[in-house]
Amino acid sequence: MTYVDFWKLSLRNIFAAPVRSALTILGMAIGIGSILAVLTLGDAGKVQVRSEMARLGIDRVWLTAGEDSTLRYGDAEWLAQELGTTVTEQVYIPTSVRIGTHEYAALVVGCTSEYMRIMDTTILQGQSLYALDWQAGSRCVLVGSALAKEAGLSPGDRVSVGGVPVLIRGILQQRNELSQVDSSRAVFMPVAVCCELMGQTVHELTLTVPQDVMPQAVAAMAQDLMRLRRGTEVEAITMQAQIEAANSVIAIFVDVLKWVAAICILVGGIGVMNILLVSVRERRREIGVMKSLGASQGQVCALFLLEALLYALAGGAFGILIGLGLIRIAGQSIGLNTSVRLGDVAVVFAAALAVGLFFGVTPAMRAARLLPVDALRDD
Repeated sequence: MTYVDFWKLSLRNIFAAPVRSALTILGMAIGIGSILAVLTLGDAGKVQVRSEMARLGIDRVWLTAGEDSTLRYGDAEWLAQELGTTVTEQVYIPTSVRIGTHEYAALVVGCTSEYMRIMDTTILQGQSLYALDWQAGSRCVLVGSALAKEAGLSPGDRVSVGGVPVLIRGILQQRNELSQVDSSRAVFMPVAVCCELMGQTVHELTLTVPQDVMPQAVAAMAQDLMRLRRGTEVEAITMQAQIEAANSVIAIFVDVLKWVAAICILVGGIGVMNILLVSVRERRREIGVMKSLGASQGQVCALFLLEALLYALAGGAFGILIGLGLIRIAGQSIGLNTSVRLGDVAVVFAAALAVGLFFGVTPAMRAARLLPVDALRDD
């Protein structure tokens, strides 16, 4: 038989039972689509988690004073020089904002321009403080959106914060959620002014971790420097432990889903083997005639393997389409930015071919070993 004869016979046998063949292809396609979706959505989920962790402070260390210790204004500048990284200092003071005869509860946050950048603030109205405002410590402030709405504040208004008259430069919104303050009801002023008016105590230092450096290492160095050089015991908080735990949980879930998808592919492969075994039984006389006319065991085996390959090809192609649909639907419902990699498509398609051929071996060998006299004998 020629190669053309092989293809004609294989296609004829597949289309001889269209419903059965379609169900077999569908079983393979669902498995292929599932594993493509798991691979793509798993990668997108990891990227999303990293993005969220970065937004929450993956590259930062927070220092607070330990028991019987106090952080002072100026510790940030000294620590930044010692560690060679950016260090900001914050002061948090509950107070009230007075406008005429009305008072509104608020929280004064003494900070620096670098802190505002770290907290990912956006100016909704007005403008941010000028560079000289931060350096010289002018009495200009930024107000959270909720407090501004409640009190009817606008950029350019003058109010009294804790008895100190200040000028509102802008209304802001903060997107970084890893903060101990409700920024929407806070008043942000330069830390130099805050310490000048309300004392030299600082409540928190925030360190930026350089790339390729472990946050725990930076935290340990900062604690040692503050204890040995300043005589101050500090407590350090990092997100590293939470990040590692989150990554481990994600990896476990993705691995579980991969195994489930792999089982789906195996079920599809078993379906291919099942339909070919049934086909061998139904086509005993055909196999006997082929062998009587001179077909070898290798040719009979190759014919059934080709049919298995065709099932796998069709299942792989439809599976990729199903996977793309699942990725789009799941990505939109979950809110993930998905991107299908060509390498993943190639891997799952190759897996479909490998599974189809693997499960086609047993039926092909059974057909090849049939003796003509047994194959032609009527049941």
